[in-house]
Amino acid sequence: MSEKRCILCNRPYNYHYKMFGRGCLDNLYDLLKFRKPFKILNKEKYLCTRIAWRNHKFFLNKNKKYELAKKYIALSYLNKMNYSLLDNIKEKIQNDINDISIFSKEIKSTISFTLNDIYKLYNYSRKFDDLIKGLQSVDWEKIDKEMAENFIESMSFIFDVTKKTNPISYAIFYSMQYIFWQVVVVGGILTNKPLSAKLLSNSLALFGKEPENLEINDERTIKDIKDDGVFKKQIKELTEKYGKETGKFNLKDYEKDGVLLGFEGGDLLYALHDATMFVKAQKNDNNTWNLEIEINDTYDFTDFKELKEYADRENSKFTDIFSTLLNNCGVVSSEYGVIKKYDVKIKFNLNDYVVEY
Repeated sequence: MSEKRCILCNRPYNYHYKMFGRGCLDNLYDLLKFRKPFKILNKEKYLCTRIAWRNHKFFLNKNKKYELAKKYIALSYLNKMNYSLLDNIKEKIQNDINDISIFSKEIKSTISFTLNDIYKLYNYSRKFDDLIKGLQSVDWEKIDKEMAENFIESMSFIFDVTKKTNPISYAIFYSMQYIFWQVVVVGGILTNKPLSAKLLSNSLALFGKEPENLEINDERTIKDIKDDGVFKKQIKELTEKYGKETGKFNLKDYEKDGVLLGFEGGDLLYALHDATMFVKAQKNDNNTWNLEIEINDTYDFTDFKELKEYADRENSKFTDIFSTLLNNCGVVSSEYGVIKKYDVKIKFNLNDYVVEY
């Protein structure tokens, strides 16, 4: 005789029920808000009958009654997960329920699922809800290395690429990732990194929509670029290479695709990954320069990063760990379509700029 396993939790049981162990059956009575009968021996069959009555289905045969119960229980778990992306799926399951009658010749299953899959997804969502509540109460100004490592461990389960294959799990994991990134932006995880927060926020367009391209011109970003050590070094090299003899140059005349520009650290390092820069320069009589700067980047997450790529300061290893994590989570969310690609342009002028030779 083959071992019986509960179709909800997948644990073995040896009771006489057809689908559920007694513990799960008790939980289903609570989930569906039915009073469990004491004098009825087969409480599983009674539950399926009550589900049929609730849906105004009468005189169903046993098979239809049990299949209806599976769909209704699945729908009840999905209804407890407040993700709008599930609405279309729930509607399809409800339509399958509506089609079951004493006259129906077959039982439709528009959406493929098992109750065990639905139950696991429900438990994932409950775990996620608890973690999000905890994250929203964290003071990210005081985050340390241990907090970053704990975060990696606790949240990694929502970035599971294998969950893309089924429409129900895809909708749930997409929704969890979307909420997570909203917390990253709004909840203060990107502490003191307004450019990173703005670019990420723009990337989180609603499902089925694409983000608009952005042009950045705020004073803080421009000041951060001007003060960045890599930027200053790049300007120095360009003025020496192309402007030393003539006192002027337009980089587009020499480098059709611009020059690659990385950044030393902080907000710029995390926000702009593979930027290119164009410079139009004119030297003044007092040896300063007037510069027209254009920086272009495609906001996306396509490559997993090693920790050393974000290691900008010796005393901020926890930030490096955390930022590497966010990048690598971003790669997975890009595969899901949660984080969407778009173009970023930063244009500004620097007048009377002193090149540090």
